[in-house]
Amino acid sequence: MKLLLELSMECESLARAEALCAAEALGGGKVVSEEPGVMVIDTSANPSELAARLGLCHYVDEWIAGCAPGEIESCADELDVSGPIRVRSTKIGEQKLDLASVSKRVGAIVGAKVGVDLHNPKNEIRIVFSKHAHIGRMIASIERSSFEKRKNRYLPFVYPASLHPKYARALVNLTRLPSGARLLDPFCGTGAILAEASMLGMKAVGSDFDERMIQGAEKNLAYLKTSSEFHLCDVGEIRSEVGKVDGIATDPPYGRSTTTDGESVPALYARAFSAFADVLPRGGRLAVVVPDLRLLKKTDGLRLIDKHALWVHRSLTRHFCVLERR
Repeated sequence: MKLLLELSMECESLARAEALCAAEALGGGKVVSEEPGVMVIDTSANPSELAARLGLCHYVDEWIAGCAPGEIESCADELDVSGPIRVRSTKIGEQKLDLASVSKRVGAIVGAKVGVDLHNPKNEIRIVFSKHAHIGRMIASIERSSFEKRKNRYLPFVYPASLHPKYARALVNLTRLPSGARLLDPFCGTGAILAEASMLGMKAVGSDFDERMIQGAEKNLAYLKTSSEFHLCDVGEIRSEVGKVDGIATDPPYGRSTTTDGESVPALYARAFSAFADVLPRGGRLAVVVPDLRLLKKTDGLRLIDKHALWVHRSLTRHFCVLERR
């Protein structure tokens, strides 16, 4: 099936990568076309299951047609969709479009054949204007507010350096792991990544050398009604303490608000990457957030295959990177 994905623009390249990796985890997918804010993929993944995985997407639609923006009415006349219908329109960027008028005109054209019901339609037709106009039948709306409700400040154990749940979800998806796979976060902190992995049906495994973090993460996951296996150990001990895993997703410590127990950040990262290579299978993925790409210089046994920069503020850009075990 061809799906139209309406992406979040917070970090568009990361949103694209997350969507494609999630589709691959659910059965495979390839990009048909890409434009600002939208991506059309051909996938065997269940669309509702795909939508349930994504953190950086607004809607998953069945792609019906595409055309030049000025041809939307003639394109609508050819649509084959069961009704009654409702039409919603949106745009990417600063295009001068009267979206309400577009929805009304297309609704009149399609509704003349199958009927219109603005309150309880059988199908919602979505029109997305980017470089072209894309028409889709909405399958699922991603409940983005649920990620906001899981922000660390609303949980029992609060810590300043905690990844936002929507980015934690994206990081987990970058591993391409299916439900049931064993995912490790070796710097588990408050448990944000573990919670998202558990919600996707993975066997979440968390480790940290700080007992306070382990106890806090346990409280947070219990509050969120999720679960994880925990190990109190240094990252260098994960091979003996945790054993083999299918993938790793992690946001290692850096900056003033974190502690590395006196070890320099570059030394910690180099030691961690060596340990990661020991527990990942060949072809297994590490999805990691780093504040500086120079920290990836010593990654023996791993190769960088993808990276996405998320600007946070003037002195911090977070790089979402994917490395693969050689």
